[in-house]
Amino acid sequence: MSFIWKDWNKADKTLLAAFAAFLMALATHLYCPGNRVAEGFLFCAEAALVGGIADWFAVTALFRKPLGFPYHTAILPRRRAAFVKASVTMVQKEFFSRRKIFRHLERLHLLPMLLSWLRAPETKERLTHQMLHYMRDFLLRQDAQAQAEAIAAQVREVVGDIEPEAFFAGIGRWLQESGRDHAALARLAAQLRPRIEADETRTAFFHMLEAYEKERAGGTLGLFMAGLAEALGLVDLEEAAAIIQRQLLAMADELGEEGSPLQEKVLELIYEQAAVLNSDAEFHLMMHKLKNSIEGELPIEDVALSAIEHLREHFAADQARAVDPLEEHLPMLHSRLAEILEAEYDRAIALMETDEELRHTVGHFLYDLIARSALHAQTLVGVIVESVLGRLTDEQLNHLVYDKVEPDLLWIRMNGSIVGAGIGLVMYLLLLVFH
Repeated sequence: MSFIWKDWNKADKTLLAAFAAFLMALATHLYCPGNRVAEGFLFCAEAALVGGIADWFAVTALFRKPLGFPYHTAILPRRRAAFVKASVTMVQKEFFSRRKIFRHLERLHLLPMLLSWLRAPETKERLTHQMLHYMRDFLLRQDAQAQAEAIAAQVREVVGDIEPEAFFAGIGRWLQESGRDHAALARLAAQLRPRIEADETRTAFFHMLEAYEKERAGGTLGLFMAGLAEALGLVDLEEAAAIIQRQLLAMADELGEEGSPLQEKVLELIYEQAAVLNSDAEFHLMMHKLKNSIEGELPIEDVALSAIEHLREHFAADQARAVDPLEEHLPMLHSRLAEILEAEYDRAIALMETDEELRHTVGHFLYDLIARSALHAQTLVGVIVESVLGRLTDEQLNHLVYDKVEPDLLWIRMNGSIVGAGIGLVMYLLLLVFH
């Protein structure tokens, strides 16, 4: 019994209390007939019980059929279509009305919010990385044959515009200004030194000196004198070969030393001879023929097409194993593209911060975009609400509504008993007065 009592709400308890009061008042009236107080008590208790029952019936009739009464009861389940339609209209017209949407958007500072998001380091990194992927995918989607022909046309145009004199002069200036001429000589000296130091080189010098000595001696008497000098130790060809080898090693070391006199002298000699060669008419004629040959006869299209297809195969294989092909195979190109995109990204943000016309254009675009999206969402929200409410059973729909207004409905039922008792008391007093 106590378990059932705990499950009752306060309106049920109030109605039960009104019924108990009615029984008590009826017993008092029967025990004390003609007593004014007993009659008034019965009058008030009866009115409270009738008011409580009437309000219980009215509240219950909203959701189900009280005591199986079929007429104008279970109003919400019977009118669920109208309820769903009214809910959709309320959501669309009240919560997502055009006026409220625009009023909320006007209070938002869209452009500062966008700039704050764009300035975040993680946003910059993510967007530039995504743009790199878009560029790579765009290039891979292009027609390989058309790309090869375009590259070949560009190469032929560049080769056609090249003048050999200016080209070689420019290379010389670039080598001097960049200091790569010194580095090239140093690498050359480093490559030559192991060869000079090898025993085979010393043996070759020995045979060369020996052949030279025999050539100088000539005749029987010369050979006899040369053999006598070698026997007496006057001429040591092996020592001479070792001396030559040591001298060449010393020259290679000096040639590889940055800014050494020998290195400067060699470079001066190279540039001097290059200038003489660059002014030679026959050299010019040969270079122009070579340029025309490269421009007209080399299979540049085939080479470019093969390179593009090979590159695509590598990129496709790398994408299959979730690896960035640009970063793996062309790290310098990847880094350079990333630098360019980051610089342009920073430039675009700075431009949006300083250019008032651009700020106005971007702000208007954002406002228009979000407003249109919100207005389109108005219809979408209505469809969602209608779909969700339409799938509910009658019991689920009753609980959905009842749970939201349960305290008010309970007070309505309690007020029926309270107001009924008050009205019963007033009516009884009026009857006494008029009687």
